[in-house]
Amino acid sequence: MLFNYLRKPNPTNLLTSPDSFRYFEYGMFCMGWHTPATHKIIYYIASCLIFAWCVVYLPIGISISFQKDINTFTPNELLTVMQLFFNSVGMPFKVLFFNVYISGFYKAKKLLSEMDKRCTTLEERVEVHRGVVCCNKAYLIYQFIYTAYTISTFLSAALSGKLPWRIYNPFVDWRESRSSFWKAALNETALMLFAVTQTLMSDLYPLLYGLILRVHLKLLRLRVEKLCTDPRKSDAENEQDLINCIKDHKLIIEYAAAIRPAVTRTIFIQFLLIGICLGLSMINLLFFSDIWTGLATVAYINGLMVQTFPFCFVCDLLKTDCELLVSAIFHSNWISSSRSYKSSLIYFLKNAQKSIAFTAGSIFPISTGSNIKVAKLAFSVVTFVNQLNIADRLTKN
Repeated sequence: MLFNYLRKPNPTNLLTSPDSFRYFEYGMFCMGWHTPATHKIIYYIASCLIFAWCVVYLPIGISISFQKDINTFTPNELLTVMQLFFNSVGMPFKVLFFNVYISGFYKAKKLLSEMDKRCTTLEERVEVHRGVVCCNKAYLIYQFIYTAYTISTFLSAALSGKLPWRIYNPFVDWRESRSSFWKAALNETALMLFAVTQTLMSDLYPLLYGLILRVHLKLLRLRVEKLCTDPRKSDAENEQDLINCIKDHKLIIEYAAAIRPAVTRTIFIQFLLIGICLGLSMINLLFFSDIWTGLATVAYINGLMVQTFPFCFVCDLLKTDCELLVSAIFHSNWISSSRSYKSSLIYFLKNAQKSIAFTAGSIFPISTGSNIKVAKLAFSVVTFVNQLNIADRLTKN
């Protein structure tokens, strides 16, 4: 049952577009974002506890630990705590944006169901099924990457006899005994497993939105290419097919509008954080890490890269998909069509020329180019540290 939404296409039991978020909704339920039909009071209490633990306590605990133990930190521990601090400060905003605009999530699912009604042929429904499987695979890949970072950091710290993240714990002093160390370490690891899951949820949903949107753009383009190609259809039937395509395009535009508020704000926060956190991770990896902490840092860098790059790449592909749709409309078989058909086609062509695009905080476009520019900040930080010999000074101190 766990991998039921990764199954191969079966003509008698195909997945639908809303199933793209099936594993994501399981995560929503575990994180307290998806209220069940029963036991609501217990669920609300558990949700508040998870929120307080991950979103409130984590940044506060790191701040207290930073102030108390800064003189005892090794350079490696200092950089690990700093990169975690910046991520923990950004995480509440990303979680907040999704939950504030959660109505857009449910509206998007409803619009996807409407789009599926137009998938009348087996080929179209199989294409939707494959898109759904791709989305569910993306969730599992993200879960593996984020969990790998948490577990690898825990193991590297445990092997060296140090706390993984040095989060302040008012109930346990990890220096008292070996058992106290393991209690504190396991508490930190459990906290981070919840925290990174919340982070991956807020990082992943724009990608899921984009992947299934590309599927329906492709299907619309294929329908446009078939317009006026069936000699058995009358002019009225051909025009009705065109009108249906225009309605499909309106649904796609409405879908993009529904997801845009949460996506643009989340990606903006990610762009602000990725340059700083990636720079700290690169410094840690190049100058201070041993083999175990190096592996954990590499896992963390992989997590940073998948926060923004996949969705930025999908945004570039969406732009190409929109251009292909415009080309398909223009090159469709319209020359011998009626005047009314041509008028509708011009209207469709004009609206299709407005590409589906997303911006980070309504400031700059979300694209691979923007992502690369932000990532360059990390290498600038590494160059700055190297030229000023800051790494050598920290090591000596």
